[in-house]
Amino acid sequence: MMILSHYILLLFTFFTQPSNSTLELEISEFRNTNGHVLISVFNSANDFPDQEEKAIANKKVKVTDKTHVITIEDLPQGEYAVVFLHDENDNEEMDTNFVGAPEEGYGASNDAVNTFSAPKYKEAKFLLQGEKKTLKLKIFY
Repeated sequence: MMILSHYILLLFTFFTQPSNSTLELEISEFRNTNGHVLISVFNSANDFPDQEEKAIANKKVKVTDKTHVITIEDLPQGEYAVVFLHDENDNEEMDTNFVGAPEEGYGASNDAVNTFSAPKYKEAKFLLQGEKKTLKLKIFY
């Protein structure tokens, strides 16, 4: 009987899904290596995309190449949306011109970028399942 219970426990170990996942972001087309890229991961439309202090994860990475692969680990599986900013002058905010158009690079998951407004959560959302998900994203200037 003891052997049977160990066997059942072993089966559950192999067939249960991991509780947390890794999100890998491959962001391409940086125009220069100035500053940092600021990334926020949200799991709710309520705070997306402007309230990074309410994001489930934030990351700041020095820009050193035209393409970056950034890993965010230990995220619970579920629905998310990502926004990012190439903060070229390191002032930790998006700089805009006199009409409010961005002067620095930006982007979102699913490349959900709007010319005259912030991205919508429903356009940027994706499902994070399994051990790892990789998103290939483009930065827009």
